[in-house]
Amino acid sequence: WRSLSFEEVIDLDIKNMKDCGLIPYWNAITKEVDLRCFYEYVGSGEEDAAWEKYLKKHVLMNTGSHSLLSRGMYELQLRSWYQAFPKASILVLKLEDMSSGGVQGVVDRALSHLELPQYKVRDEGAKNTREYEPMKQDTEDMLRRFYAPHNERMKALLGDEWTDPWSYE
Repeated sequence: WRSLSFEEVIDLDIKNMKDCGLIPYWNAITKEVDLRCFYEYVGSGEEDAAWEKYLKKHVLMNTGSHSLLSRGMYELQLRSWYQAFPKASILVLKLEDMSSGGVQGVVDRALSHLELPQYKVRDEGAKNTREYEPMKQDTEDMLRRFYAPHNERMKALLGDEWTDPWSYE
């Protein structure tokens, strides 16, 4: 990855997902989602099998660390958890909540959800941060098109709080 541009990494990830049959609805030439195909495919056994194939082949130790695009397909990743556990036992948080509400607020919410005693965070400063080059506008537009139906699925799973969670406007 270190020798590739951001756009080249994205293109490689799309190729890998296409090769595993994970995103048959994505047109790599026009960089558009075929919504009819998307809604017929998502949630299917075929998608589940393609996801497992993709994880085994491209995501080492199921960390997500080698996949920029699939890492953002949250509904797909959360689906199996919601099938295995009651919805009330799962708490999904946004990293951005740490900036807007503070680290302590997020920790308080998580500990409360788990019915654990409160804990005072001593250092709320950002860790492991880095600077990035600004994203090209056509790349940002393509990513918005790619993720739009995935974010709609996430909203359907998690509720209205997740309507356009990353508006960036």
